[in-house]
Amino acid sequence: MSNAPIGLTAMAIGTALTGFLSKIEFNAVAEDWISSAFGTPVNDHSEEEGEFYSSLIVMIVTGIWCYVLSLYVNAAPEEGKKHVEKDPAKEL
Repeated sequence: MSNAPIGLTAMAIGTALTGFLSKIEFNAVAEDWISSAFGTPVNDHSEEEGEFYSSLIVMIVTGIWCYVLSLYVNAAPEEGKKHVEKDPAKEL
């Protein structure tokens, strides 16, 4: 197997997750939760803000996705299912 599909699926997951987190306004919810947890003043969210916390979540999810799939794809074959390579010189 190749490593290329891992990156492509990670991009698709990242795009879908970014859209979902923007739709539910995750960044505003995260800021409200953090301000209540640490006792800082609550932001009124009246101006346009970035997507910092959403980006962190997307980075963590796609990083875990790539790590797990890379381990699976690059793992050595099992002993019972050993692939026998044929020597081209012996085929002649």
